[in-house]
Amino acid sequence: MGTTWFKEPKYAWIGLGSLWIIAFIGSLMRFSVAFFQVQISEDLGVSRGFISTAWSTNLLITALCAPLGGWLADRYGPKKVMLISAVIGIAGMGIAVFGHHDIGFFIGYGVIAGFAGIGTTTTYMLMFDWFQHHRAKATGLLASASSLGIAIITPVFVAASTWTWRDAFFASFVLNIVVTLPVIFFGIKGIKPRGNTIAETVITEPTAGNGQKEQITVRFPLHRSSAHLPIFIIVAIALFTCGFNMSTTEMNLVAINQLANVSPAMIALSMSVLGIMEITGSFIMSYWMDRSNKLVIMALLYGIRIIGFSLLFMHLEWSPVLFAVAFGLTYLSALPGGLLIVNEHSRGKGKQTGWLLLFHHGGGVLGSLTGGISFDYFRDYQVLIGVNIFMCTLVALGYFFLYTTRKRDRTPANRIRQSVASEGI
Repeated sequence: MGTTWFKEPKYAWIGLGSLWIIAFIGSLMRFSVAFFQVQISEDLGVSRGFISTAWSTNLLITALCAPLGGWLADRYGPKKVMLISAVIGIAGMGIAVFGHHDIGFFIGYGVIAGFAGIGTTTTYMLMFDWFQHHRAKATGLLASASSLGIAIITPVFVAASTWTWRDAFFASFVLNIVVTLPVIFFGIKGIKPRGNTIAETVITEPTAGNGQKEQITVRFPLHRSSAHLPIFIIVAIALFTCGFNMSTTEMNLVAINQLANVSPAMIALSMSVLGIMEITGSFIMSYWMDRSNKLVIMALLYGIRIIGFSLLFMHLEWSPVLFAVAFGLTYLSALPGGLLIVNEHSRGKGKQTGWLLLFHHGGGVLGSLTGGISFDYFRDYQVLIGVNIFMCTLVALGYFFLYTTRKRDRTPANRIRQSVASEGI
């Protein structure tokens, strides 16, 4: 099998490092649009609504491309799809920065870069295939790349006051050509296309004769099995809720605190705490997900979010900081945690991952729209916060339901026979 590091193949850790570098570089584009929004609108002579429309279009196309990307990754392998996605992203950035026109920015960033979303499933497919013992820790480390990238890039551009949004886009354009593409080529080990494979589960049972244990292999088509449908449904709802929570926090948290007359110093402190807890929480949650039942951890994770949003709803003196601690602790773990559960319980393929990511992005889009509508209608964000509490409660109960139902039937043979019987195989 080759050299192993911490019970995992050497190429898995090299691949993780490669994906981390790619994600770190990708954070530059995420930073650029948010940080230079005013400058972009003035330079191109467009409204901020135009920039928001381009951002929303990018997010929508990315979401819609996720299932397609999953299907392509199943058919041709995730490494090839990742390469195509990187090339599309580079083309979009090039058109946006060299177009010198608002239409070029919209087409390059809003439309073409959105089609790079076909690569969103590839990272998870590779990680789940490479790692067996440290999957949650590996996904946690990878998730930290974007947050750490923002934390490092922001003060650099703040200090370099002469740099513009075009400099940021051009830097991203060049880095993706000279770093991302070679890293994908040489640093990532591809996996075989999965196609419409047959799930295969091996169980061990004692024989009736000599007491020796006998292995029994049962095969059934993944796409026909309904035994894991409750898991897929609950995880899809959980990822939709996660996207809704993230959009609420990223787009409205500062406004919520300002409306509650929170001091600028307290707001700054809470945002700093949120950034620190994103990375810290990722390592803590991933460590326990590798050592404990993931359904229990995910139920607790959304329970922590319920507490955080409840404190934010009450607007106590220390609510901003306490919310930052609670939400930051869970920020980067909800998405990979849900995908890990689907992968481990239903042998999820790229197409499944793509559909789940579509739900996640859909929650983000709806969350951003709900925030604006809620404020326009009620003149505050209390309803929006209440909706987040309600959705997190449903998800926490859903994960707990999955845990209790699976705890009652832990026998692998019974579970497989029930699946086979339900399919009439």
